[in-house]
Amino acid sequence: MDEQSTKLTKRQLESRRQIIEAAAVCFMKYGLEKATMDHMAAELGATKGRVYHHFRSKDEIFFAVYRQAMQFCFDAVLPIVDQPMPADMKLLEMAKAHGWVMMDTLPFQRSIRQGVNVYLHGQASKEDHEVLRALIARRNDYEDLYRAVLQQGQEDGTLCVPDVAISGRAILGALNSLVDWYRLRPEQNRADQARIVDTMANTIVRGLMA
Repeated sequence: MDEQSTKLTKRQLESRRQIIEAAAVCFMKYGLEKATMDHMAAELGATKGRVYHHFRSKDEIFFAVYRQAMQFCFDAVLPIVDQPMPADMKLLEMAKAHGWVMMDTLPFQRSIRQGVNVYLHGQASKEDHEVLRALIARRNDYEDLYRAVLQQGQEDGTLCVPDVAISGRAILGALNSLVDWYRLRPEQNRADQARIVDTMANTIVRGLMA
């Protein structure tokens, strides 16, 4: 949670949450560059003034979406990291949890996937680049959770990892690709989603098992 959010009331926090959620949907629908505050207000079913009451700009909203997207990942995976289990099983459960996050929070994850490139290669302000660097550092902290388990697997003999850093990137790169091709279909249920998650996680992780 950012510093501003810690000073808000419960009602204000809920209003911000709704705006961030609507913005994530708009970023996914229209793309980061084409999405507007008007789109967000319409998605929210509110006036544009309500959006501006909480956020000064679209950039500020995007960064809030990014923070929330990362928080979803940490919330899903940290409880698994703390479990006493062999590294291979822990890595498999972490991969499944990450896959579920990609599907269940798809607008958030797709937004940050497309947005980072825009800010890195576009005409972002110095202030925006500083915020983005902090968010990327947060993402790196998340990747470190996987690298730590890969290192554990090398030590306990449950994983065969030629290079911890590259293997960590490969695992998350493959899992994150789900946001590029996954589409929620009306006929699809949780069992169908579970099959996708289990297949991806097993395909990715079992190649590293000793």
